[in-house]
Amino acid sequence: MNATNRGLGRTALVVVGLVLLVAGVATILVQTVPWAASTWHDWGRSLGDLGAGAPRDASVTAWTWVLGGGVVLGILALVVLTTLGGGRVGTVVEDDGSAGGVAGLVRIDAAAVQHALSSAIGAMPQVGSLAVDVYRVRGGRAVRIRVRPRRGASPREITTGVEGVVADLDALLGDRLPVLLEIARGGSGSGRTDRVH
Repeated sequence: MNATNRGLGRTALVVVGLVLLVAGVATILVQTVPWAASTWHDWGRSLGDLGAGAPRDASVTAWTWVLGGGVVLGILALVVLTTLGGGRVGTVVEDDGSAGGVAGLVRIDAAAVQHALSSAIGAMPQVGSLAVDVYRVRGGRAVRIRVRPRRGASPREITTGVEGVVADLDALLGDRLPVLLEIARGGSGSGRTDRVH
């Protein structure tokens, strides 16, 4: 349930893996093959073009490569950082009225849905604590409800109660939101996950 681009993540892993593989093979070749060692030393001498005493043309070319590589890495870093958001969204429903032919824009904020669900589910005597989050999943919206029950509470009763609250929310919104219910049991690390609908 997060918004991180899977294709971008896999591509980054493949690129990093290939770079590390090439670096490892190059290290072995430099140590074992004479022509690879001489090529490595030639490249090392070309790094002298970055220094203050290098000829102007060679220095400009060397610095262009260095700065260009830095810009590419910076852009890739920005793309990755902007896609990392955990997938949380601020709007649950956004309708411009085009389907019903009614002009206007209806927008329901995620905070309103979180507050409504927290109030209704939190009032159940079986619930000790809960957290409600709204995520973007495959272009749509989904709600995740994490419930920590009180000692001795039945998970079936909690699930039934949450199903009723979610059905009321769906009737209020006029749309059916996918809901993932996670009921923690025992210690903080264990839990049970149910898809309500």
